[in-house]
Amino acid sequence: MKTLYTGIVCPDPTFVHMPLIEIHPVDDEGPLLQAKNEIEVYDYLLYTSRHAVTYFPPKCIHPIVVSIGSVTTEALRGAGAEGIRQVEHDDSYGVVDWFSRQVRGRVLIPRSNLALSIIPDGLRNLGFDVTTVTAYENRTPENIEKVDLNQIDAIMFTSPSTIDNFIRLYGCLPTDKQLLTRGRITEKHLQGIIE
Repeated sequence: MKTLYTGIVCPDPTFVHMPLIEIHPVDDEGPLLQAKNEIEVYDYLLYTSRHAVTYFPPKCIHPIVVSIGSVTTEALRGAGAEGIRQVEHDDSYGVVDWFSRQVRGRVLIPRSNLALSIIPDGLRNLGFDVTTVTAYENRTPENIEKVDLNQIDAIMFTSPSTIDNFIRLYGCLPTDKQLLTRGRITEKHLQGIIE
């Protein structure tokens, strides 16, 4: 079986790799710099991707550093963070669940320009004071070389934006391929399109 992988870094050399997202720095760093300068007012610093670590590396012990999953935790460790709290289930719902058992406070979330509102809305509903800042931009790659889908058996989508970008590129989702997703959020997005 031949699988088309749509994420940035392909985990399997046997996959056909066609990245459908690119990560770029923000054009206006003003809000990002302001958040960095005000870091001490926050109780929690929540990282929901390894890319946020690149553009907003943790520089101090305070606040409590929280990670969505193992890939992000490894990036945080590589950036010198210690005492990282990693949530049990590595998706947005898992983050909200983890915070439901924590002391209420102020949370800063450096994230993508396309990040969904599930986490900030969920945390606010729990009584947290949440600030989000765009740390990086998730963009559609320019000049994507289309893969001949006749040679593909399955497609692995790694985020909602890879699904949306695939549809923009090909016009629709194929009905004769196995459509795979990474994570509950991507699965939910896919099901919303299929239904």
